[in-house]
Amino acid sequence: MKKLRFYLNKNLDKFMALQFIDIKAGGIDFGNSIIKDHLKLKNIRNFSPKKRKKIINQYFDNYYKNNNSVLIKKLLLIREKWKEKENNFLKITQKIFNDFGFKKGMYIGYISIIDCNPRFLESKTFQVFYKKDINEAIYVIAHELLHFIFFDYFNDKIKINITEEKLWDLSEIFNVIILESDYFKEIINKKHIKPYPEHKKYLSNFRKLFKDSKNIKDFIVEGINLLN
Repeated sequence: MKKLRFYLNKNLDKFMALQFIDIKAGGIDFGNSIIKDHLKLKNIRNFSPKKRKKIINQYFDNYYKNNNSVLIKKLLLIREKWKEKENNFLKITQKIFNDFGFKKGMYIGYISIIDCNPRFLESKTFQVFYKKDINEAIYVIAHELLHFIFFDYFNDKIKINITEEKLWDLSEIFNVIILESDYFKEIINKKHIKPYPEHKKYLSNFRKLFKDSKNIKDFIVEGINLLN
């Protein structure tokens, strides 16, 4: 895996705001999250897609212009702090996945003005909300990178046919269990690990399974059964 890079990407932010404004998943209303941080958009869901796009374009252009120095300062801080953690993170993940490494990709974290933090598996890119404190931003980065290697490992080594929805559930629960383990105690603060509300009912069984599993492949395969 090449070193993770960080950039601003206003156009991506605009696009994701339009995508997430109506999305609810895992017990979270992402549209409400966007509006909470940008109250001038509180009525945007009342408009047509064309009008929404116009509002978003104008609002984001102004926001980026007025907060440019703040955004750049946070980008530089995140870049600096992740650099201190990166090598250790890569060594740990390689150990967990039995020397299965990160595949080729762009590996870019885009600093975002909305708190949705999506990942893009094919390009190996993701967003992280700029208002998160640095420790929570580090957690988000670890979380998204773990998703990239999880999905590649699943496709290469597991190859079990399950629904896209169940695979998403499995990946999110997997991340909670792995990141709260002692493996990552020097990298992330556990207080920032916040499972989706709909996944909390599975966590005790997955914690026991992780403790009893011989390797990561067994943990993932048996984890599928826990979701059935």
